[in-house]
Amino acid sequence: MEKRSTTTAWVIVAIAFLGGVALACAQNKVPPVIDVVMLGFGIGETDAGWLTSVFTIMGMITALPASWLLQKLGAKRIGVISLVCCAVGSAAGAFCTDFWMLLATRVVEGVGVGMIAVVGPALIAMWFPAEKRGLPMGVWGSWMMVAQTLLFCFGGGIASAWGWQGVWWFVFGLCVIALVLYQWRVREPSGDMPNHAAGEESEEFHFGEGLKSGSTWILTLCGLIFNFCCFGFATYISLYWAQTFYGGDMAASNQWIAIMYALEVPVVIFLGWVMNHIRLGRRKFMGVIGFALYTFILFVCFRMDDPAMILPFIIIYPFLEGAIPTTYWTLVASTAKKPEYAGTSIGILNIGLNAGVLLGSPVTGFFIEHFGWAAATWPLAIASVVGAVLFVFVKTYYHGHSEDVVPMEGQEA
Repeated sequence: MEKRSTTTAWVIVAIAFLGGVALACAQNKVPPVIDVVMLGFGIGETDAGWLTSVFTIMGMITALPASWLLQKLGAKRIGVISLVCCAVGSAAGAFCTDFWMLLATRVVEGVGVGMIAVVGPALIAMWFPAEKRGLPMGVWGSWMMVAQTLLFCFGGGIASAWGWQGVWWFVFGLCVIALVLYQWRVREPSGDMPNHAAGEESEEFHFGEGLKSGSTWILTLCGLIFNFCCFGFATYISLYWAQTFYGGDMAASNQWIAIMYALEVPVVIFLGWVMNHIRLGRRKFMGVIGFALYTFILFVCFRMDDPAMILPFIIIYPFLEGAIPTTYWTLVASTAKKPEYAGTSIGILNIGLNAGVLLGSPVTGFFIEHFGWAAATWPLAIASVVGAVLFVFVKTYYHGHSEDVVPMEGQEA
């Protein structure tokens, strides 16, 4: 255990971030090579969507137990377990020749992402007080975008050289590197500082109490809707652009997607910095505005018919998508009624996030396969409107770190 210092905190956040990127790469490795996978296994868009979304079944199952295990085993051990699960699942998947066996290995990998998604924000909540979490949570909120940038940039080239299996081995290597760094450097703070987010035993900690915050559940619905929308979009957008603009050339469309997600990385970090300068009770409105504007771009994403629209699309999209995860990751620990239940709130949020991924890709794929590309924009846009409305009702609780959080006795979840 170590005393908290800014340098130590950021080193640990960086390693947690790398672990998150490794598992996000595992989760997102299908879309950049979806054409190769569909051809290799003889499947359609709906089944290909399940390859992305089934990953999250174990993520949903392990999200809450992970928050409880965080109390028992600590963040380091849970991070190590998650990376081992993902590495094993990815290596096993590379040897699969049957679609259903590949699907099973994706479930094994999902055990890892369900845990790491709790560990990363919990480590930030341990090492940073509430008023300083905006920037590190903004960095953490970019883990998916960094992974998507890497995969859309290099996934096609790797698959051309070594088949889709090469992408699976690439993810395996990332997991091993992150695992070594976790084992070497990740620690939890000690001594005189609060450590309720995860890791310390408390005589007053009762797991069931952490489930009673209505605000946490509302934020979880927001997260579910966001992942439903963004994974429905991300799984198929490269395929749509390839078919519409590039005669089926996925490499050409993948490069545009890689640029788009690369742009989103500094955007979410900037939005995290902005969060640090907004009163905590008002931060939810970044999510409200983000969802409201996100609705419009989702409605046009599978209706574009002019390649000139691609450049403005990839410039605008990162700001609208990036605002939402930055908001819910920053707020989630403060939706717990007491600080010792912050880990439980993070676990609940991750159930919603995984449920959104589980539904987003196959539902969107179903609409594409049976009703066409344009029809698939309707469920995405409608869901985004609901997300904007729900964000209005998210409330935060005073945990003693910042005057800007409304005291619990002055509000109800």
